Amino acid sequence: MILSRTSRLTLRTVALTYLFLLVAVPIVLIFYRTFEDGFVAFWESITTPAAISALSLSLLIVAIVVPLNVIFGIATALALVRGRFRGRGLVQAIVDLPFAVSPIVVGVSLILLWGANGWFGFIEKDGGFKIIFALPAMILATIFVTLPFVVREVEPVLHEIGEEQEQAAATLGASRWQTFWRITLPAIRWGLTYGIVLTVARSLGEFGAVIMVSAGVPGESQTLTLLVHGRYIDDHNTFGAYSASTLLMILALITLLLMTVLDQKRTER
Repeated sequence: MILSRTSRLTLRTVALTYLFLLVAVPIVLIFYRTFEDGFVAFWESITTPAAISALSLSLLIVAIVVPLNVIFGIATALALVRGRFRGRGLVQAIVDLPFAVSPIVVGVSLILLWGANGWFGFIEKDGGFKIIFALPAMILATIFVTLPFVVREVEPVLHEIGEEQEQAAATLGASRWQTFWRITLPAIRWGLTYGIVLTVARSLGEFGAVIMVSAGVPGESQTLTLLVHGRYIDDHNTFGAYSASTLLMILALITLLLMTVLDQKRTER
């Protein structure tokens, strides 16, 4: 269907208006509220001990979640593309489950599994290793909600490159490990990198699942998203919440910039 010039302009106007009202206006308002008292006030708000701790905890979770998702994401993608086994469709559905399940449900499920009265509660009762309302549960929750990104970015690349080069390397005497490092990994690197960027973005912004399994103690178990919630709801510190939100947006913009650059490079290749 070929649209007329008027129809194209109308569609563009509607789309831009929609994006302006739902995305641009809130972001501009938050930036305005954050910097209306100057940069110094913003800097002081994001350099408090609670804010520094929240940023450090968020980055720590990202530093743990991303390598784990890379390892298991690549392994899962290889199994789904290269493997032929019963239950493959079930595995595909499980990979997509985080897209369908509410993060709140994820948090409740983790409590039922790892809480003191849960199925694996003996770990805390007998071993003294606290999971729920501690860092391990926050990591588990973040891993669950970010599970699909690496898999879904690497899987189509593996379909596209096929198996010919890997089979040729095996014929020439290369081991599976050598084939992976020299053939498979270079071929999937752009898809993998894009999946990593998406994982970082979701890890930084996750709220629903994390708030259910975090103690939410300022300076100890608050991520940046929980800091925004705590300042706005509990402390009624509106400016502090705006400042923390702006810090999150700055990190998100950096991530978005990386995604754009990587997408351009991937398209060129």
